[in-house]
Order: sequence, then C-alpha cells, then structure tokens
Amino acid sequence: MSARAPVEIPGYYYDSEKKKYFKIEKSQTAPSSAQWSSQSVKRRKVESQVAQEASNRAQLVKNHIKRSVLRNDIVNSGLFARETGHQRAAESGRGRVEDEDVAAAMWARELTDKGQTAFTPSMTWNTYPHIPSFYVSGQECGIDSAVVYATLDEQTLMGKYLDTDENENLVNIPASQRDPSRLHLEMVHCPQMSSIKYHQPSRKLLFTSREPGHGLALITFSPTVDIDHKGKRHWLLANTDSYCKLLFQAARNPQWYVHQSTPAPASSNLLCVVGTSNGILRVRSDESIGWLTTNDVPPSIDPTTKEIFSQDFQIGNHNVLFAGGRQPQLWISDLRAPAAGWGHIKHSSSIAHVRSINPYQVIVAGLQNQMSIYDTRFFQSDKTNPHGRTISSPLLDFPDYRNEARYHIGWDVSSELNLVASAQDDGTVKLFSLKSGRILRSGSALEKLRAENPVKAMMFQTLPGEKMPSLYVARGPLKKFGCAPIGAFDE
Repeated sequence: MSARAPVEIPGYYYDSEKKKYFKIEKSQTAPSSAQWSSQSVKRRKVESQVAQEASNRAQLVKNHIKRSVLRNDIVNSGLFARETGHQRAAESGRGRVEDEDVAAAMWARELTDKGQTAFTPSMTWNTYPHIPSFYVSGQECGIDSAVVYATLDEQTLMGKYLDTDENENLVNIPASQRDPSRLHLEMVHCPQMSSIKYHQPSRKLLFTSREPGHGLALITFSPTVDIDHKGKRHWLLANTDSYCKLLFQAARNPQWYVHQSTPAPASSNLLCVVGTSNGILRVRSDESIGWLTTNDVPPSIDPTTKEIFSQDFQIGNHNVLFAGGRQPQLWISDLRAPAAGWGHIKHSSSIAHVRSINPYQVIVAGLQNQMSIYDTRFFQSDKTNPHGRTISSPLLDFPDYRNEARYHIGWDVSSELNLVASAQDDGTVKLFSLKSGRILRSGSALEKLRAENPVKAMMFQTLPGEKMPSLYVARGPLKKFGCAPIGAFDE
C-alpha cells in the first residue's frame, strides 16, 4: 500500500526528509539554504509543474506511437532497413539483426517439404520409435550420388540410395542398379549403436557402441566405390565384406561406454576423438588409442561426473578441442598441452551438444532450456543463473530453446546458413539464428511437424549437385526440408 501524501497546510512547508512542517519564511529573513524560504518554495513548485507537464506530454506521445508490423517480420524489415540504410540496434539479450540473420530467416521461411525415404512400412511410421542416428552422404564424400546409413534398433545398419529430381525432391523411382526404394542391410554388427560419422581424409565411416561393459567399441569401414560407364563414382551398398572393430578397455572402470565420435580435421594426425562415460579418448590414424591425458581420466573432472556427451574441434585449429558433458562446464583443451592446460567455461546446465561455429566462437546446448554462444577470447564468470550458480557471460543466448532434461535429442548447426536446428520438448523442430538468437518462422511443412516424443536425430547436408544445405529430420521416415523451388511455377 502506497504512503499517503502529506496534508497541505497554507503557509507551511513539509520537509519529506525530516518529516516535519516548517512555516514558510520571507526570503529576506530566512537562511540562504533554507528549504522553507518563500523563494525556494515557489521555485520548487514551478519545477514540479514543468516536470509534470513534460511527463504528461511524453505519455501522450507514447500513446500515439504505432509500431510498424514490419518489426515482427525479420525478412521484410531487414530488406527494408538495408534499402533505406537504417541502422538497427541490438535488443536486450539478443544480437543485432544483420544481413546474415535476414538470409537465415529467408531460408527458414521458404522451407518446403522435399520428400522422404522410409526404413519401415508406412503403417508403422506413427508408432515406430524415431531413428536414433543416421548419416547422409554429402559433397565431402567425393561421390556423385547420395546414400543414407541409419539404424532403427541401434544394432542393425541399413542403407538406402537417395535420388532427387531437378527441384531437389527425393524420388523413389527404381533405377537399374541404385534403387532408392530398396533397403540394403550391411553386414556390420554394432550393438547399441550411438553415432554414425564420416572421416573425410581416410574415407571411413565411424560407428560407436553404447553397450556397457565393452569400453570403447569403434567400428570403421570404407564403403566400396563403383565407377559407372559415365565415369561417375558411387558407393555400393550391402557390399561390405570386412570392417575393423577397435576395442579399448579401461582398467579402473570396466563398465564405461561410448556416446559419440567426432572425426578429426584433415590437418590432424587423429582419426577421431570419442566422448565416453569415462572421459575423452583419441584414436590416431594408425588406430592406436589412448586418453587425451596421461591419467586414466580427463583432468580436473570429478571421477563421479566425468561423462562427456559431445565434443568438437575448433574451426581452423585441430589442436584445440571443446567438450561438454554432465558437469555444467565447457572444457577447452589444447591437445599439445599437459593436463594443466585444460580450461573451462561455466555454463548454466549440463551440456548435451557442442559445436565450433568459427575460429573464436562455440555454441553450447544443454538441459534446463539453456543454449548459448561463447567467445573464447573473452568471457567473465560474474553472472548467476536462476539456481544461484555462478556462470560465464555468454555472447548470445537463445531464450526460445526448449530442452528441459534430454541429452539424446536432435540438434545440428549450419554455419553456412547461420542456423541452428533443434528438436523441442513439445515434439516440434525449431530453427534459430546464429546471429541474433531469435527463433525463426519456418515454412508450413516444418511448422506442422509434430511428434509425441522429441526427434532424436537430424542433420544439415548438401547432396552432390546441390548448392545449399537441406535439413534432414528422422521423424518416422527420414524427411528432407529445403528451400529449392517446388516446380517450374515456383522459380
């Protein structure tokens, strides 16, 4: 309840600090600094009236201001601002809308359904569990056609050819040899398959197993390449006659398991690094295996909470590795440094996904609806999250990201498009801008996508012959979303 205003008594002045009334005295007899002199009282009365009139005018002007509807449309407002040369200011907690943000919003808005390819009969699409992991071959594979490897039961590896028409729509028209309607079973046994990756320099596919008690189970094989009569190169499915299975058992903890591998860049002498429940392992090109440190556990990590869910190499520097896991810390390591060389950034929650987006910045997505971008050149540990924990200051937050408690949830980043794609707790898939942190309105095909449980796997990929990445989402069948024209009328 607000305090009552003092009663005005003619001939008296009320001092709010001393909470007393003073008789107004003539200026000739009152002290020069007295608040109750007649001159001081008149001056303050005039000042109060002027301030009140200014406040009334400001409120009147505010009531007459009509915000343009373009403020809620990133694409149209961005194009209009660029044409007029208007400088857009940053919003609180969000970045400034830039040309890259406008381009990302345009790609998201024009997103259309580009077809799907199924691994199960259509009658089971709504009841069969989501595909837990898959890999779509792209231009980095050096072949002239595309394939997709996936697992439904986390044990059996299946492959399908992907074929597209002139508008980049997936088609299932049988071909003489590469039939996109046919499912191919690879003779690769990987129980509780947790990730499928591709190492470009060695041309090897990497599969990891989450089965407890086997330690590191890393399976590698090189797909057979066939050259057709036109001189084009293709992978042959169901043609794997041999594969290599690397096993590594830790003496101190025989029950640890693997989450995923991260292929090393071409400039590195590593094949990959592997995040496990026991820390981080590196696998060299000669397939020798060892911990990233001389100890049996990663440095500076509590032995009970050293689980690592995601890791990535810094863009432009294969010696720097980012890693995140059950602890609310983003680990940063120079692989050339001793154990003392590990540093960390304090995140707001446990970390499920880590990705380097340029030589200085890394995006981190975790639990409790926390996704942020950090700049490794400068960050401060002076903020506190809603739980009272001290955290580092992020460069950018994503306030509309929703993942309360899941580690294994669909998520991917496209630095080319300046986009983050993420499965949400409500079963939808949303697109976010890497430049502003905004959630972007996507085409109706993706907006209508719903699932009872969050999608477990998705990825951006550019197929051979395509100019821009498309988004592949494992919801029932594998769905493709892109912004290429639907047909001749949409050119």
